[in-house]
Amino acid sequence: MLGEMKKSKADYHLTDAVFGAGMFFEQVEAHVECLKAVAPADHIPKFQCPILFINGSEDHRDSEDKWLALCTKKDVSELKVYEGGDHFFMHDSRFVDDLLTRMDAYSKKL
Repeated sequence: MLGEMKKSKADYHLTDAVFGAGMFFEQVEAHVECLKAVAPADHIPKFQCPILFINGSEDHRDSEDKWLALCTKKDVSELKVYEGGDHFFMHDSRFVDDLLTRMDAYSKKL
């Protein structure tokens, strides 16, 4: 996807940050097993701070309402869905500025 669009400096930094951290396609099974072992639903209620959930509209979206319902700070937690974004929407220049602005604003709520 990135090869087909104009890439900004932010696109390159996001790609480095995500793929440099070990999110590789050949590790998909290991990532799924890790999520099963960690059981995010068991931990979300323990957070006493706002939570920002982000997703692309074209990604698998089976748990969004469940995650929001588990938040202890429901009034300030949020789900942002990027219309037209897939699983790798963070690498898409259409969303980078809004994503970084939104994440910055949430970090200031903590």
